[in-house]
Amino acid sequence: MAGRNLSFLVAFILLFLLPRIGSAAGPTTGTSDRDPDSGRNPKVEEIKTIGVDRQLASFAGMVLDVNNRPLANVQVKLFIDGEVAGRAVTEGNGYYDLRAPYDPSNDITVLLWFVAPDRTLMPKELVIQESKASMANGLVSKCVPRASLTPGRQFRIYLFDSESRNKELAESGCLP
Repeated sequence: MAGRNLSFLVAFILLFLLPRIGSAAGPTTGTSDRDPDSGRNPKVEEIKTIGVDRQLASFAGMVLDVNNRPLANVQVKLFIDGEVAGRAVTEGNGYYDLRAPYDPSNDITVLLWFVAPDRTLMPKELVIQESKASMANGLVSKCVPRASLTPGRQFRIYLFDSESRNKELAESGCLP
């Protein structure tokens, strides 16, 4: 009788212990890793790098109106060689901080573009860097403001209505 009880006890322990040993192989997230439709584990995407760590540059600053009031919800886009490399939206205090990979030693054109939700305010562009080819072909007007990106630098951008913008351009000799 003791032998039957002992074998029952061993079987009982194995029944509860073996599933726990199998689950101890890795951490769980509390959700199933299985695809509910196929019942198979999903393909794990592996991130492969070549050992180069691209540092993120911070393009940050304030967007204000002509009365020096901060503008909220302004779309800020970073373009590198014509492609969107980053996006941000200004906070209630007009502040934005956009982070994107950027190497100033590359021969590239880098632009920041600001568009307010209030369509009475004109969009504004800021040239951070212009490639040799862009300069040689005059692709970006000399009337577009330019600024260099240095560590810790923040840009102060003013968005104007069309009348104020035309006045600004006329004063800088950019209107015929």
